[in-house]
Order: sequence, then C-alpha cells, then structure tokens
Amino acid sequence: MDKPNPYEAKRRALQKKFMDGEAPLPGAIGTGGVHHLVLISSDLHATVSFYTKVLDMRLVKVVENRDDPTSTHIFMDMGGGNMLAFFDFPEHGDDPVVRGIGAMHHVAIKATSAQFKALMARLKDQGIEHSLHGNEETGSVYMRDPDNALIEVTSF
Repeated sequence: MDKPNPYEAKRRALQKKFMDGEAPLPGAIGTGGVHHLVLISSDLHATVSFYTKVLDMRLVKVVENRDDPTSTHIFMDMGGGNMLAFFDFPEHGDDPVVRGIGAMHHVAIKATSAQFKALMARLKDQGIEHSLHGNEETGSVYMRDPDNALIEVTSF
C-alpha cells in the first residue's frame, strides 16, 4: 500500500488557501511587475560580456550604488520592460554565495522560440556548458554565468 506523500499534501494546502480561496480577484495585483532583480558580480566586465554576448542583452545604465560609493550598479535590458542588475563590492571581498533560505536559486528568463533557437546556437558556438530540457526550439536551457549564478532561459 502506497503511503501518502506529505509534500504533495503541503502543495495542495497552499493551492487551496492561496489560489482557490483567499486570493484577491483576478487583475487585482498590487504591483506593476519586476523593474529589476539584482545579483552580485565579482567582475563587471566579465558579467557584461556574458550577458551581452551569450544572452544578447544590452547594458543600459551604469551608476554608483547608492548604499556604497565604492560599488557600481549596472543594468542589463532583458526585454519586456524588465532589467537584470548587478552590484560589485570591490572593498568587501568575493566570498561565494551559499545556497540556503533567502538566497535566490536561479533566474528564469523567457524567450520566443526564435530567440531560444538563436541562444542554443550561441551556446554551441561559444562552447558554453548548458543543460537542455526539451529541444533546440522549445523548452528550457540552464547555464551558469561567470559568478556561477544559475540562469534558465525558457521558451513560451
């Protein structure tokens, strides 16, 4: 006899409470979406190179970090009115992130099938290690940026 999966029960309880019951009416979202997400870079030149040459993003803004005058804040245009930003902290060392509560697991970026196909070609041409789920025209592909952040690109 199969034992019930306690994780599946937790998933159903979340869905029942927040999707089927107490959730606000459709369209009643309290924000306008993502303006930018911020990751930390050990080398802004390597970061910009990766995101422009591999993911075909554009660098659109470079400013001082308001919280630390030794830190630079850059913005990459991801398309769709969304940006991916980076800080460097040259005076604070370069300890790598530890996976755990409160840490970001990965960034998932959407792409059309044409964009996805072009990305797959760039990954092959540039010899970038990646993991593909689906095929070269649709699915999800995972890769690591220069600071080992996990990046997913998924077609829709």
